[in-house]
Amino acid sequence: TKQVRMTVLLAPAKLTWYLEITGKREDGYHELRSEMTAIELCDRITIVDDTDYLHIEGPTAVGVVTDATNLVSRALALVGRNAGVTVEKFIPTGGGLGGGSADAAAILRWAGGVSNEEALGLGSDVPFCQLGGRALVEGIG
Repeated sequence: TKQVRMTVLLAPAKLTWYLEITGKREDGYHELRSEMTAIELCDRITIVDDTDYLHIEGPTAVGVVTDATNLVSRALALVGRNAGVTVEKFIPTGGGLGGGSADAAAILRWAGGVSNEEALGLGSDVPFCQLGGRALVEGIG
């Protein structure tokens, strides 16, 4: 019999201390500067190798889609991996705490990480969430 490997990850939310608009681009986006920090509030992600599913559950799971547009699904596709993933949501959706970005970043870390440029393709908070800690971030939004 083959042993199933299960991994449990934490995906910390991020808090934005401030957000400064430093300019406006010709394409309609803004240049931004912000300070962010990872906080203790986390989603819990369970990964089972050699399967292929995405389940979302937990107290803040209402309305979170499980199709190919979900950031966890997109992160798995980015790193070319299949896995059974259950996300237990504790980070509220739509609250600016980066829950989806944190979940995607946890998948990227599990798979060995990607460049900031690749992570940015998933969303503007994903590079920070992949690194965590506290940082001054700059870019477009």
